[in-house]
Amino acid sequence: MTKRAEYTLALYEGSLAEPGDGNPYAGRSLVLAKLWRRGYMRMLRVRIETGPAMARYRAARADDESGSA
Repeated sequence: MTKRAEYTLALYEGSLAEPGDGNPYAGRSLVLAKLWRRGYMRMLRVRIETGPAMARYRAARADDESGSA
């Protein structure tokens, strides 16, 4: 496997992880661990931004803004 493929795989695996999963590259490779973490943080950001709690928050803010105009 080429280095590029290995790096891409680590990033991809991080984005597919579940909240609370441990970094499988920790202690083995700093570069791969950082790439995995970057994918993991992206996954968390997507879940937060598209989740039901954020939808309720945005709806409440829209109601507040339209009511105070």
